[in-house]
Amino acid sequence: MSKGFADDIRQVGVVTKYELFKHLRSKRMYIFILLAALMIVLIRVLLHYVGDLGPPLDAMPDLAWYVTSVDMLVVIGVALFCAPAIASEFEERTALLIFPRPMRKTSFFLGKAAACYLVCGAVIILYYMMAVVMSLINGDSVILSDLFTSLGLALLFMLGTGGFALLMSSILKKGSTAVIVTIAVLFMVFNIVDMMYNTFIGEPLFSITYAAGNISAVIYDGFSIFGAIHPTVFISVCIMTAWTVVTTTISAVLFGRREF
Repeated sequence: MSKGFADDIRQVGVVTKYELFKHLRSKRMYIFILLAALMIVLIRVLLHYVGDLGPPLDAMPDLAWYVTSVDMLVVIGVALFCAPAIASEFEERTALLIFPRPMRKTSFFLGKAAACYLVCGAVIILYYMMAVVMSLINGDSVILSDLFTSLGLALLFMLGTGGFALLMSSILKKGSTAVIVTIAVLFMVFNIVDMMYNTFIGEPLFSITYAAGNISAVIYDGFSIFGAIHPTVFISVCIMTAWTVVTTTISAVLFGRREF
């Protein structure tokens, strides 16, 4: 390993470390954890009071209901942490204190992205742990292979949508604008496009939100509350991986070329 490359890795580690400290002390972290816990409580209440309505509710294991909302949690997470990550540096001029020093923009970008993914991933894993505990308390069995497949897809969905959020952050001037655009596109625009494309044309294999359908579908053998069609797990992985690589690479390039 060359000295230059080793120093780049060290710089990534330093940025990641301090960004993690910043996230852990921020209100956004507490809000994100609170939202995850609130989702668990709301679904538990739903299952308790509506569970006697019969199929398909009784036919679905509790865990499937909990993970149905994971894609929403992921989008909120990347919007809170990834979307403002780059834009805020230019908006608040904080990066001016760093770039005059011998630090590569690539190392700075990777460190900030890694910190965002670590905090988002930790809360997503925590959500799955809470969901499993609640399911076991209710007497449902948990199939570990399906559980880990769903979790893996959720984390890959986080990387893909996180790359998109970083892309918005690299393009837009304000962190708040990047947050709004990220939520609007991933929550509204993509879902509308998925529905229209699926209805009139075919499978929207370009859509990361379409691929995210397998996060919950794998828990109960392809079951879907709304009768939606989902791609195979392999295709979902390919779509999410492509989104991760393409959006993150473009984000890094744009960030490297961006001037104050």
